[in-house]
Amino acid sequence: MKPRTYVLSVPLIGVLAAALLAGCASDPDRDGCDISATGTAGGPFTLAAAVAPARLVPGSLTAGADGTYVVASCTDGTCRWHAGGGAYETISETGYSAISPDLTLVARKVGCSDIALVEVDGDKEVQRLEGLPNPKVTDASPVGEIAFSPDGRFVAGAGLEGDLIVWSVEDGEEVASDDLGNGIGSISFSPDGSLVAIASGDSVSVLEAESGDEVGTVAAGRGADPVWSPDGRWIAGVTTEGYPTVWDATTFKAVETLPGHPATAVAFSPDSRSLAVTADSGNVALTLWAPGALGGSGGAREVTQAPALTSKVVFSPDGKTLYTASAEAGVAAWDVATGKPAGTFDQPPMPE
Repeated sequence: MKPRTYVLSVPLIGVLAAALLAGCASDPDRDGCDISATGTAGGPFTLAAAVAPARLVPGSLTAGADGTYVVASCTDGTCRWHAGGGAYETISETGYSAISPDLTLVARKVGCSDIALVEVDGDKEVQRLEGLPNPKVTDASPVGEIAFSPDGRFVAGAGLEGDLIVWSVEDGEEVASDDLGNGIGSISFSPDGSLVAIASGDSVSVLEAESGDEVGTVAAGRGADPVWSPDGRWIAGVTTEGYPTVWDATTFKAVETLPGHPATAVAFSPDSRSLAVTADSGNVALTLWAPGALGGSGGAREVTQAPALTSKVVFSPDGKTLYTASAEAGVAAWDVATGKPAGTFDQPPMPE
């Protein structure tokens, strides 16, 4: 990858600020870097002063594959709840940027521009992923988005200006790399781990995970991170107008759009036939959409009026429960059939 001059701009503050909760760990002894704050011409300041307080990182919300737990990176570190609700358990005093599908391994931003893979049980670092550029213009981590593949074989990480690397979890070796030229907003692997969708600007590039070669693009907006259907046939996200849309994952053509529902998050049901959509059209609503192209009725029904602007929604493995996360309200669960709360969740404290 070619060297590049980096300038910290206001749009990057949100990416950097997530590191306060999402496992951006100081590691000065190994790398000679301290990434606990952002430096500016006017002197150092903590990113906490630049963003609204948050109980957790909404994008970190994950439901375990066996349906037992949900986890999120929170003010206390890594918080884990039983899927039915109740009190949370702090399973690590440090948060994370990504977590493996089986909830046993987390990825954290460490050092100057590295990613550490750490076992949840025991907090032991088992792999150090290196290779992203270190611009050395800020005390905040130059590592952006991080994602595990669904099979747990790969981890993909992004630099702040479009550099992407895919590593092997087993040996930490680089598998593929690319330079998209723009900041990367999200990373999402296909269910079999062979492809990876990269949101950058007003488009989503689909790359082969083991070569980095581009196989297609879709014109998607920035309102909600793109996601793959569990059967691998579809990609969902939002149009540049902000409306939920489904694209064919082979032809990359749009097959259906839900107008009038500007979305902040989308998620596929386990059977790949419907989507949960959080929409903010004056009132924040959680909606279930059954696109005709996926074998559904083509209609949409409101599940519930969500209590806060939600920026992450996930289904339980059995498809009966929807979990939502927001920075202010924390974690909530909703019965898909009735729209009623499916348990009460104790919330991490707001930072002081």
